Parts: sequence; structure tokens; C-alpha cells
Amino acid sequence: MVNRFITRFRETPNNKLIYRGVVTFILLVILIIELARFLSLPKVDATTLYLREQPNDESKVVETIPHGRHLSIIKSKNNWWYTKYNGQKGWVPSWLVGVDDYDVKTGDKLAQKTIIIDPGHGGGDSGTLSANQKYMEKTYTLQTAKKVAAELRKRHVNVVMTRTDDTYVTLKKRTDMASDYHADLFVSFHFNSDNGYGRANGYGIYNYHKNAVKVADQVADGLDNLPVSNRGVSFGDYYVLRENKRPAILCEMGFMDSSHDLPYIQSSTYQEHVAKDVAKSLDKYFN
Repeated sequence: MVNRFITRFRETPNNKLIYRGVVTFILLVILIIELARFLSLPKVDATTLYLREQPNDESKVVETIPHGRHLSIIKSKNNWWYTKYNGQKGWVPSWLVGVDDYDVKTGDKLAQKTIIIDPGHGGGDSGTLSANQKYMEKTYTLQTAKKVAAELRKRHVNVVMTRTDDTYVTLKKRTDMASDYHADLFVSFHFNSDNGYGRANGYGIYNYHKNAVKVADQVADGLDNLPVSNRGVSFGDYYVLRENKRPAILCEMGFMDSSHDLPYIQSSTYQEHVAKDVAKSLDKYFN
């Protein structure tokens, strides 16, 4: 288009000054629009990022994108951008594009991960109840999960929550999300019950498949400084673990019907403690 205007401009007789002026103005507008479009493209603030064949960090690397490059986004999926660089098309993690000085070759591996955070229950499914029947598990799973998500995002992790408010999400949809996002880990938060007797207390970590044994151990060890007892790691035949095609663990962070555990479960300080310990544990596991 620009070349056509330039050719017409050159072929126009000198006495047609108005036409020349119009052509010059149109060329200037086009150049301004193109410059604005270019400057509006996302710029890689990271030192380097990998361009991958598929939108997940296990996919083959096809190119390395350096700092300062502007990216033209063709499409997006699950927080990954499909773009072209150096003649190669592929996917780049959008959440790391704007992270100053992040080097995919030497940087924190946790930051490259996609983690599903699952607050148990929700909506019409209250979960377990406190001994006096006043407090519902779903309230505190959401509060705790949000704090864990926030702590992981501080470390630039691609966090996806199965719910962010008091709504019910089916168990199948929760596990499907892990597959759809090709999650590196699925973490479900719950609070336990001793069927109203209140004799049991403490936190426990559960896994079903062997691909989650090591991460379950790491998280359980990392939570060992909590003010509730450590019940260790156990086999858990729960739907979100059993039917999950991605590595998955379930964290029971105390007993709702325990007079000892409930005040901690309701405490923002305790929830933040859990969040920081989980983030540190996952950092050790992935790095």
C-alpha cells in the first residue's frame, strides 16, 4: 500500500501540488499508525524466554527470544501467547514476558510452571462443619487458597484457580482444568472432620498416583512448623486425585470440628503461614 502511494507521488506532475500534499499526508498517517501499532506490541522485559512448540513448559524449544523484542500475538491459550520470532512460530509464557531480568536458562524454574489451586467445595456444597455447625469448610478453603495463589504469583507462577468465589465447580471440571492447562501440579485445599467428635487434629497431605509422591513429601515437610500437628503423607482415594492425569495432591489443613484447630483455620495469620510454607516447598521441589 505504501509503495503504491510512493509510486503515484513520483509520477505526479509538479503542478499537481494538492494531490502531492494529500499523498504526503496519507503516507504520514500510515507511518504514524504503523509506529503506534509497533510500540503497542508487548515487549520482552525478560533477559531470555523460550519459544515452544506447544503451550506448556514440557514442549520442545524451537527458539530463544532475547530481551527487548516486540511480540506480535497471533492467538493465546491458557496464558500462553502464540507468536513468531526469527522465522519460527511457537508459544511463549505471557506471564514471564514483562518480568524484568528473568532468564529462562538460569532463572527460578518454579516461575515457569502452571499450578492449579483448588479451593475445595463451594456453593451448595459446604464441606465439613465446625462442632457447633456454624462454620463451613468451603469458606476457609477459599480464603486459604487465595493466599496460596497470591504467594505463588509473587514468584511469577502461572496460577489458575478452579474457583474464586462461593460457587460450586464439579469434580470433573476441576480435574479437566488440570489437563486443559497441562498443569505441572494440581493442589486441592480442604479441612478435615472427625465426624463431630473433635478428637482428631492436625494437617495431612494426600496423593494417589506415584507422580505426586515426592511433591507430597516436600509439602508435608515444609509445613512442619505449623501450630497444628503433622499427620504426614497418606494415600488418598479422592476423585480430584484419582481421576487427575496431572500430578496432584490434596492438603487437609486442620480439623473443622477440633477446638484446637478451628481458631487457627479461621486465622488470617495461619492461612498466610500455610501460603508461605507451600510456596517455599514448591520452590524447593521444582528447583
